Amino acid sequence: MANIKMEFVSSKALSSMESSARVKYLLSVIRKGYIIVLEEKLDPNEERLLIEKTMQIVDSKFTGIEISSLGMQTESWKNAIIKLLGGKTSGLTVIGPAKLIKTIKNDQEKINLMAGLKGD
Repeated sequence: MANIKMEFVSSKALSSMESSARVKYLLSVIRKGYIIVLEEKLDPNEERLLIEKTMQIVDSKFTGIEISSLGMQTESWKNAIIKLLGGKTSGLTVIGPAKLIKTIKNDQEKINLMAGLKGD
């Protein structure tokens, strides 16, 4: 049975990067076979950019990504003020290589993930 590699990334680790650099970093880690758990929910524009960049590099060795996020779905006045001041609200994002993630399901409170190499 092969080992599954995971990287847990704090929001502070990515906060100094621009969106394109953040996406480049995430893809470089995922292409090495890691499942990434981000301390925050990805911005919708970053998620879109991540998917676009992934589609440009899909081949027989890298078949794409699976992504799931948890976080505040409703806008409250507190969340709006935090975002206005440049802060992030709570959340969680899990991203991994499609060849490793067999299933990923989420609802508003949890993410269920089953990972393994094909044939396991």
